[in-house]
Amino acid sequence: MHVAFVTLALALSASARPMKLGRRAEFDLKNGQDAIALNQKFAGLQDGAACQAGENACIGDKFAQCVGGKFVSQPCAPGTICAALPLVNSPGTSITCTTAADRDARIAATGAQAGGAAPPANPPPPADQGNNNQNNGNNGQGAGNQNNAGNGGAAGNGGADPNLTLDPAVIATGFAQDGQNDPNAGPGQVPSLTSTNNFINFCKDKGTITNGKQVKEGSCNPAPMGQIPAIQNMPSSKFQFPTNFQQINAGEAFTIRMAIRNLETGNFVNAQANYYSAPQQLNAQGIIRGHSHVVIEKIDSFQDATPKDPNVFAFFLGLNGAAQGGVLTADVTKGLPAGVYKLSSINAAANHQPVLAPIAQHGSLDDAVYFEVVAGGAANNGNAGAAAGGAAAGGAAPAAAPALQANSSTSSKSGKKGGKSSSTTSKKN
Repeated sequence: MHVAFVTLALALSASARPMKLGRRAEFDLKNGQDAIALNQKFAGLQDGAACQAGENACIGDKFAQCVGGKFVSQPCAPGTICAALPLVNSPGTSITCTTAADRDARIAATGAQAGGAAPPANPPPPADQGNNNQNNGNNGQGAGNQNNAGNGGAAGNGGADPNLTLDPAVIATGFAQDGQNDPNAGPGQVPSLTSTNNFINFCKDKGTITNGKQVKEGSCNPAPMGQIPAIQNMPSSKFQFPTNFQQINAGEAFTIRMAIRNLETGNFVNAQANYYSAPQQLNAQGIIRGHSHVVIEKIDSFQDATPKDPNVFAFFLGLNGAAQGGVLTADVTKGLPAGVYKLSSINAAANHQPVLAPIAQHGSLDDAVYFEVVAGGAANNGNAGAAAGGAAAGGAAPAAAPALQANSSTSSKSGKKGGKSSSTTSKKN
């Protein structure tokens, strides 16, 4: 059986230091005491000792994993040793490679002492110390961020962990396989990249780090993909207006209406500072926390089969508010010039990344319809959606549309794309 060991050349972790808090949480002292007890237990452990699947330990200065019911050790990086450390933000301990000085500092910070009584833990801090990030300083009324009502911090801070050491408990051992030895491998399948440390340094030497910005020249993003919903919780959307082949009068306002399911809408972060900067998150019901967008692109005809430039669009709007009755709306206040158009949804997680699904074979998570804008009030279906929606959910309608000039009018700087609009300016989010 092929066994993937954790590569623990994590020199970066050696310099990690816990933040010294004025008040220790109730569990800090116990975490420190548990770490001391584990390190004492490990002192007598040897390779080949019996263990249970998923159990980690230290043997000498080496990190050990349970393989086939027995501990097998792997050397740590030069200058580091294996140790049990107290967790900082939650009850428990972790086993990893670090320096002896770092181990001692972390344990000392909890107040735990080997061989003697430890001082009592201080009372826990008061509840709610500001992690909700209400408004997050990003109202941006003049700049158009529209990050109001606390939505900018709606995703919470549940993943906060200042530890620079990769916890062995989160190592995905399957990443060490390139997939070519799988009996179900299909013809033409290419080998996957492999890693024994969760690709933690994948972006090294690969150019600009995304770092929460919309980098038009391209970048490398080190944030994990995050939580993936169960198959019954995959999101989807469907346009209620306009519908396929609907006709709308040119230059007249209308309201896009889109039904949406399995997406906790109203969750969006600052697109100028936190773009792709955190993993996808689920709520307590296992639903992706995020928001949606609509984009309209002009095409030559209903039979047009030419892929379009994503930088060019006629209308774009981020739907930052929560759906009302399962429906999101967007006002196209000045309508569109005559022509044929494609309307698409872009469903996203809170940090603006496309939503991720748990399986490869699934229906579309987005929707698209094709409609026609006709001149002279000749629309056979009228602008039926114009009175149905009101302002777009979560913010004011976008600015008035200038006259159509092919590829010549640049949209306002979008929180998502920053592309060129051939007709209507877009609202930031």
